[in-house]
Amino acid sequence: MKKRILLIVLAALSAGVLFMIGMTSAYFTDVEVKENVITIGKVSIELDESPFDPSTPHDVVPGSKTEKKPKLTNNGNKDEFVFLKITVPKSDVTLLHETGENRGTPKTGLNGTQQLFHVFADNTPVETLTSHDGKDIDILYHAGNSENDGWVLLKTTSQDDKDTYVFGYNKLMKPDDETVTLFDSVQLKSFIDSQIKGDVTIGVFAYGIQADNLQITPAIDLEKTRYNDTELNSIYTIVKNKANA
Repeated sequence: MKKRILLIVLAALSAGVLFMIGMTSAYFTDVEVKENVITIGKVSIELDESPFDPSTPHDVVPGSKTEKKPKLTNNGNKDEFVFLKITVPKSDVTLLHETGENRGTPKTGLNGTQQLFHVFADNTPVETLTSHDGKDIDILYHAGNSENDGWVLLKTTSQDDKDTYVFGYNKLMKPDDETVTLFDSVQLKSFIDSQIKGDVTIGVFAYGIQADNLQITPAIDLEKTRYNDTELNSIYTIVKNKANA
């Protein structure tokens, strides 16, 4: 029996942004983008974050937003399913109120390590991941559903130094198709100065896999207009196994 070959492309840390945080200041400096693209066959994706310019230093104070608009383009010649994984750094910090009369005072009811960034999406439809179980989480993203093209949250994992979120695009990507942005900007939260020393990174990983010959039960209907989380999760399982291999 002939083996069917799945072609996969990964853009690892295509939008991994390195923020340098000084010992006594929560300013950002030295923003870098590291790119490592591996292409097999003619399956290809491009990760773009315009107008974010990795060659220009960004000095950002807490509370100000930095435009960062990750989206994918199918620049190969095969139909593809595409996915984005983001990692949001965490640390043991004392978060401060950012608005209102309590501005600058410590937030209460939070425990353990906390995410260091807000993630914003500007246009509707938008889904929001919010605080729970003593964790300050504030992530907005352009969500897709049966009526709209967009991103579907597939998996969430938590480690001591970061939280990871995996999203699948709910539409089959034809050659030259472009996704909507996953989100549009990031913002450093307010916390007590000097609690963080060193580098923090918001990582964005892009994955694409050809739509043909997906060995999934039940089979994926490639004529559908949009796909749900169950279908996208079954495809992402193959992507993850290929990537790990």
